[in-house]
Amino acid sequence: MSRADNYAYAIAYVRALRSRLLSEEQYEALLKAKDEQDVLRYLADTAYSSRLAGQSGKSLNLSDIDSAIFEDYYRILGELVSVHTTEKARLILETNHMRHEFSCLKFIMRLVRAGAPPEESAQLVTPVGRYTPEYVSRLLKTRNLRQLFSEVNDPKIKEIALSRVGQCEELNSTLPVEMALDKFYLNSLWATVSKLDNWDRDPVRDIIGTEIDTANMSLILRGKHLGMTFSALQDLAIPIRYKLGEETETAMEAMSAIDAMQALTSGYYGNIVSRVKAECERKRTLLPLELELKRFFAQRCSRTFVGYPFGIGPILAFLNLKYFEALDIRTILLGKRDRMPVEALRRLVLSPSTKVHDQT
Repeated sequence: MSRADNYAYAIAYVRALRSRLLSEEQYEALLKAKDEQDVLRYLADTAYSSRLAGQSGKSLNLSDIDSAIFEDYYRILGELVSVHTTEKARLILETNHMRHEFSCLKFIMRLVRAGAPPEESAQLVTPVGRYTPEYVSRLLKTRNLRQLFSEVNDPKIKEIALSRVGQCEELNSTLPVEMALDKFYLNSLWATVSKLDNWDRDPVRDIIGTEIDTANMSLILRGKHLGMTFSALQDLAIPIRYKLGEETETAMEAMSAIDAMQALTSGYYGNIVSRVKAECERKRTLLPLELELKRFFAQRCSRTFVGYPFGIGPILAFLNLKYFEALDIRTILLGKRDRMPVEALRRLVLSPSTKVHDQT
């Protein structure tokens, strides 16, 4: 079977779904809505209409929003895993689904470490895959991180988490386990990329390589904020450099997060870091840089659609864009509920201008 036949249905489906992503005009309408109910009314004319129909007129909470918005994303991901492609493509999509299970576990970790009440916390966690409502509830009832990790069903994930729990206790942070999970997930994806055919490899390598670089930069900066040493950061970092270079080690050796940002300005991502460095320093937060890196990643995903039309690349790119859109809708709904000013809210969402027109 030709490579086009392997991906024909999946790519046609993805292109149809991509045409239903929110336009720049729709983003503007949502941002300028007067309140969260106004946002829901605007979304009634989008792909989210059926998912959010039951929320109109209600007082929104995070659980309601996540269930409505992310249910659609997980449904699409499940469908794409099951459609006909290739064995390697299916493995990449299955690993991508595993990432969302890791995200669920990360959120549970933070809640357990904070000592949040299990019943209330259960309303904040969106169940994903193997993380069923019953499993999530059981994990949230654990008293500390060590007990939590002992309750994890997956033997490999349990081993990874327990091996880092001492660092978590020392730093009073879940970062060591979070990064260890990212390392496991992204290393698995990268190993699969090397097995793809040449015509399929480059766009996927670009998407995953950019995500790896972003994860490593986030680790370094968050780690420096926590006072982590060079050796600790080097141990946790993903041992893959896509566009990052020698500035990575210089940043790891820096005395502070701001010094580490300065070191990163000399490399491939220098323009991005430079644009927000002063704001991060002034506000004492890494959020502006984290948002800029996500927007850059979204641009890389969008660029995938102007290349060869078949392969796993466009499918993976669409899933990332769809997920970012779901995050944006959540941000806008909560921002409107909390009466956040339009321009302040605009700075928190991922730019719709990252979308490009198909040229294939």
